[in-house]
Amino acid sequence: MNISLTWDLLVIVFFAVVCAYSFIVGKDESVKIVIASYIAIVAVQGAANVVGQFAPQMQSFLTLIGFSDVDINMLSTIKLAFFVAAIIFLAIRGGFEMEYRSDLGNTWDAALTGAFGFTTAGLLLSTLLTYVAGRPLLDQQLASAPPLLNILENSELMQFMVDYQNIWFSLPAFLLLIVGFLNERQSS
Repeated sequence: MNISLTWDLLVIVFFAVVCAYSFIVGKDESVKIVIASYIAIVAVQGAANVVGQFAPQMQSFLTLIGFSDVDINMLSTIKLAFFVAAIIFLAIRGGFEMEYRSDLGNTWDAALTGAFGFTTAGLLLSTLLTYVAGRPLLDQQLASAPPLLNILENSELMQFMVDYQNIWFSLPAFLLLIVGFLNERQSS
């Protein structure tokens, strides 16, 4: 069997790894990762906006310390690194714990763990694509970003991720609401 590395394969492997990790850590920790992801997305985007606002004033300082050629790729890489670091830090040391009061049953818990893994993978991949493109969150013009043009041309799954980024960003939050509602009804 001849397997070539494609963007579609990368998407499938990314989803598989995140879903597998969700099963390893369990439902409660998966919820914690979803929450940490949302916090990290907002924090990194806010920090990047602040840096972008003051970048023209900081250009002479950056040139002085040897960063005369700060481009979009370097900023995207920095955002990606801070994003990953923020998720890890928040998940490990964020100071919040998740625990549902009642179990819905082994089958439902497994299904929810898989759903949390799937929606988390979509959220993370959509965020990573946004950062690579150097665009704001939920930008409707994301598909026309130059760093993504070649990728989207060669991958139907990446195109799907970009076309439905609004759904990927909101799906984990709606899943949290549904599970919270079901959990409350179950414990009543």
